Amino acid sequence: MDLRRFITLKTVVEEGSFLRASQRLCCTQSTVTFHIQQLEQELSVQLFEKIGRRMRLTSEGKRLMPHVHELIRVMASLRQSARQDAEVSGDLRVVTGETLLAYKMPQVLQRFKQRAPKVRLSLLSLNCYVIRDALLNDEADLGIFYRVGNDDALEMQSLGEQPLVLVGAPDLHDVDFTKKNQHIACSFIINEPQCIFRQRFESLLRQRQITLENTIELWSIESIKQCVAANLGVSFLPRFAVERELRSGELIELPFSTEPELITALCAHHAGKTISPAMQIFLECVEESFTAKDKKMPG
Repeated sequence: MDLRRFITLKTVVEEGSFLRASQRLCCTQSTVTFHIQQLEQELSVQLFEKIGRRMRLTSEGKRLMPHVHELIRVMASLRQSARQDAEVSGDLRVVTGETLLAYKMPQVLQRFKQRAPKVRLSLLSLNCYVIRDALLNDEADLGIFYRVGNDDALEMQSLGEQPLVLVGAPDLHDVDFTKKNQHIACSFIINEPQCIFRQRFESLLRQRQITLENTIELWSIESIKQCVAANLGVSFLPRFAVERELRSGELIELPFSTEPELITALCAHHAGKTISPAMQIFLECVEESFTAKDKKMPG
């Protein structure tokens, strides 16, 4: 089988049409059509069906795509290995959680850019459960996120345990969330229901039989912090995301647990994935950056 046909298939899926795929590949539309027809004959499956003006993968085509992505990456890795003196290039798809992206990843990205400037990096912020699914479905190469369960199909490297803190405006200094069976007249400000911080906090409230006025959902950590500082409610976030505000006094830490509530940050990829040179460099940058930051953190 000709590798070019698999590259054409991947491009059609990404572009959504034969025409746009041909434009991206700098070839004629008839060439794209020919490549797909040849693949369908060789594999004895129908790869696409037309819905409206867009080409959609059939169920058989969807099952093949993880193998197509892996084949293309392996070939790229082979080419890279054959040219050991050449700079690392190619594509790298990274997905990460918002707090990690905003407060932990800038140094990682800076290091990676210096070491692999020719790599085309795709970076996306997603929910931790969605990140896990993206890695399992080969929709991403690497994920930087919080542990949301054990999964034997993922190769996971711990980046350390991160403490969670309950924060509020200074006016809430006398509010105590450690007491059971009470109603507290304030709002909980957090993002969507699948947020791991939200799930942990709401579970602990149920255990203590504590109720709040309501929940305000916002999609930006910075917006959440601004609203909490304006005394519109409380939030439950990683300490590293609110360290500056705690130092300045804009926010205060409210009593919540005798022992710190911890979550584990991870760097993960599919256990069956071939680690490309770009992936290896990114993994090294992650480990170096998180280790350096952990050394700087007090106690």
